[in-house]
Amino acid sequence: MKIALVYPKYTTHGGTERFIFNFSRQLLDMGHEVHLVVGKVDGPVDRRTIVHKVPIIKLGKFLKVLSFLLFSQRILKKYQFDIVQGFGRTIKQDVFRAGGGCHKEYRKHVLKKIRNPLLRYFKLYQLRQLLILYTEKKQFSQGNYKKIAAVSNRVKKEIVSNYGVPEADIEVIYNGVDTETFHPQNKERYGNEIRKIFNIKSDEKVILFLGTGFERKGLTLLMHACAIIKDSHPDTKLLVVGKDNNVQKHVRLSRELGISNRVIFTGPQSDVKRFYAASDIFVFPTLYEPFGNVCLEAMASGLPVITSRLNGASEIMEEMEYLLLSDPTDITSLSEKIMFLLTNTTDRMKIAVAVRKIAERYTISRNALEFINLYTKLFDKKSYEGIFIN
Repeated sequence: MKIALVYPKYTTHGGTERFIFNFSRQLLDMGHEVHLVVGKVDGPVDRRTIVHKVPIIKLGKFLKVLSFLLFSQRILKKYQFDIVQGFGRTIKQDVFRAGGGCHKEYRKHVLKKIRNPLLRYFKLYQLRQLLILYTEKKQFSQGNYKKIAAVSNRVKKEIVSNYGVPEADIEVIYNGVDTETFHPQNKERYGNEIRKIFNIKSDEKVILFLGTGFERKGLTLLMHACAIIKDSHPDTKLLVVGKDNNVQKHVRLSRELGISNRVIFTGPQSDVKRFYAASDIFVFPTLYEPFGNVCLEAMASGLPVITSRLNGASEIMEEMEYLLLSDPTDITSLSEKIMFLLTNTTDRMKIAVAVRKIAERYTISRNALEFINLYTKLFDKKSYEGIFIN
């Protein structure tokens, strides 16, 4: 099949971006013709891939979103694709993967909880926000999609609740992970290397946080929890991997909490498997996350995962219910779960084996096959309808 994948960025940083990076290769390996309709390329592109650059107006976030929205549609109309799959910032496609969940829900869980009333109003009603809301409403309007792929049941319920989309129009396809790239054996290959680079002693325990956009993903909450355990667990470091527009805010917070000597900010990293390998546990107390693929990567790497029930990935972790936070803002509960894992080595090792087994059920090849099955149904329907149209 001739498949178009549409998204503003093609890079290895960020959850959706890494998904597209891996997914496009899976499709190519299956023998499909893959077209990337993207505004920005920042990473290695497989030579088998056909890239269509979308012109982007780089004068503010509003114009960036609007220009991609308009110009990507022009490219899609120009070519005859068997399947067009959108990942966000698009209106019309055959399959829309709702990897970012509902923006309405993000506003409710994150933006509406900003304490400063002026900042809250600005964030909620800036032009870019209103454009994203308009785009989302159009995305979920009948006639602009043939199927919606939700990354979790949580996301499916949100779409039905907010936009009245029929449940039959939505298929839940959980994310997949490369279980060969992310593997417990990486600890022997890369663990010491990363610890040496960041001056972490071999007998120190490492809590890993990985993500783009620290506030929504719970870094502030995690840092407060680390402050609670700093006296009982002085041999613990917090490794923060990822990108944020206000890193210095969190650097200052580490000083205020008296843990600046235990928090390491690495910035964004393209080869994140090495950081899982250097760590002992993964903590992701997100305020809202459709499906945190970082949790799946951590599990595949053999790391016990603490996350919140506001993360769609929690749906595949029911066997680890005692590591799930009902309320991510409950710092006491978070610190207790961290201390349990740090203190009980035997339990931590058993959990490491168990989470690896869970991850093995959700491979990237399984994920790609589920999408291909969905594509095939839609393509066959297109061909069938074409007979009568012609």
